[in-house]
Amino acid sequence: MAEEAKLKGNKALQANQFLEAVDHYTEAIRLNDSNAIYYANRAQAEIKLEQYGAAIADCDKSLEVDPTYFKALYRRGVAKSMLLRYKEAYDDFAGVLKLKPSDANTKRLQNEMSKHMRRIAFEKAIQSEDEDVFDFDLEHIPLEQTYEGPKLDITFDKETRDVTLGGLTDSWMQELIKFYKDGGKLPRKYLYALLMKAHQVLKQEPAYKEIKTSEIGDFTVVGDVHGQYYDLINMFTKNGFVHEKHGYLFNGDLVDRGSWSVEVIVTLLFYKILYPDHLHINRGNHETDGMNKMFGFADEVKHKHGAKPLAMFQEIFTEMPLLTLINDDYLVMHGGLISNPTMTLAELKDKVTKLSNPREGVEMELLWSDPQEEEGFGTSKRGIAFQFGPDITRQFCDTNNLKAIIRSHEVRMGGYSEEHDGKCITVFSAPNYCDSTGNIGAVINFKDELEYFTFEAVEHPAVPPMAYTSQRF
Repeated sequence: MAEEAKLKGNKALQANQFLEAVDHYTEAIRLNDSNAIYYANRAQAEIKLEQYGAAIADCDKSLEVDPTYFKALYRRGVAKSMLLRYKEAYDDFAGVLKLKPSDANTKRLQNEMSKHMRRIAFEKAIQSEDEDVFDFDLEHIPLEQTYEGPKLDITFDKETRDVTLGGLTDSWMQELIKFYKDGGKLPRKYLYALLMKAHQVLKQEPAYKEIKTSEIGDFTVVGDVHGQYYDLINMFTKNGFVHEKHGYLFNGDLVDRGSWSVEVIVTLLFYKILYPDHLHINRGNHETDGMNKMFGFADEVKHKHGAKPLAMFQEIFTEMPLLTLINDDYLVMHGGLISNPTMTLAELKDKVTKLSNPREGVEMELLWSDPQEEEGFGTSKRGIAFQFGPDITRQFCDTNNLKAIIRSHEVRMGGYSEEHDGKCITVFSAPNYCDSTGNIGAVINFKDELEYFTFEAVEHPAVPPMAYTSQRF
C-alpha cells in the first residue's frame, strides 16, 4: 500500500502536480514511516513548491532512516542553497560526492556554492557605504546608432543630477511594449537615465504608504509577476493600462524566475515615472540581492545590459515601499503579517524601514511570512519567517479596523484565494508559473466591492525560465 502511494506521488511529480505529489508521499509515510525514499521524494515536491524549510526537514528525516541515501543529501543541499545557506549546501554536496565521487552534476553545484561564498567574501571586503552607483555623467553616454526603438529626449542637470525623460507618453509606452515584444533591447543611455530617475522618485516614498483610490479612479492590485512579460502585457490589455484614471499597485516579486524580468521591471519603472501617483510598487522578497543572484535576475541583467546596471537595480529595490494601506481598509504587503498582531498601524508605520537585504525584524516578516489553516503561529515551510493562523489575522485586523490584508508570495491555482474568514486575501498574477504549474493568474480591481479578474497564460518566445543563469538543480 505504501509503495502504491509512492508510485502515485511519482506520477503526480512528473506531471508537475506538486501538491498532489506531497499528499501521496505523505500517505506513503503514514503507512510506512521507516522508508528514506518516501521522505526524500516528498522533499523534492516541496522544493518544487518552494517550501525549502519543509524539504530540509524531510531530508533530515530521510537521513535519520538511512544516512547513506545520497538523494536526501543532494536535495537538502539544493533546498539550503535556495535559502542562500551556501556553506551548508556546499557541505551537503560534499557528502554526496563521498558516496558518489564521479557525479558531475553534484560537482558542478558544489562549485557554484564555492563561487557564491567567494563572491560574498569579496563583496564584503570591498564594500563602501559611500559608493554612489549613480555617480556617472549621463550626458556623455552616447545613444547607440543601431537603436531602432522609440526615442526619448534625455536631459541631465549636472548640478542637481536631475534627469528628465522628454517624450515619455502613453503612446511612447505602447511603442516600447511592441519593441520589447519583438525582442528589442533598450540602449544604455535610456536604461541608465531610467534607473537614475526611478531611484530619485522612489527615494521620496516612505516604507509605509497610504493611498486613496478616490483620488485615482479605477485601481488594481497585482500579485507576483516573476518576469513573465507577455502575461503582464496580456493582463494590461484585458484589464486596462496604467493611465491618469487607472492606478495600479504591484505587490512585489516583479523579477526572477521568468526570463523577461528586465522587460517587466523596465516597463513598470517607466510607468512609475510617467504616472508617479498612479503606479505603485511594493517590494517583494525577490527584490533583493541574494535572491536575484540565485533565481535569475542578476544573470539576466548581465546578459542583456552588462554588470553595471545590476547595482542600480538593487538600489532601486531598496527604495521600494514594503507595505501600502488602501482606503484605510486594506493593508497590502508581499508576504504576510508580522509576529506582533497587536501592533497598531501607527506603530508599524513608525517602525518599518527600508533595508538593503532584510533578513530579520518586521521588514523580513512582511516579505516572507505565509498564512496557515491552524490557529496561532507555525513553523515556516520556507525555512524563513513563520506561518500565521486565522486568529492572528483576525486580531491584527480587529486591532487596526481593517477589512482584510492583501498579500501575494504564493501560487494560487485559481489566481487568488480568500482565507481566514475573508480577512487574508492572496493574489498571484503569473499564470502557468515557470511554464509548468498550470495555474491561472488574477488581479484585484477595487470597485464598490473587491472584484477578481482572472486570465490564462499566453504564448511567449521559446525561452525557458531562468534561461540566463547557471543555477540548474
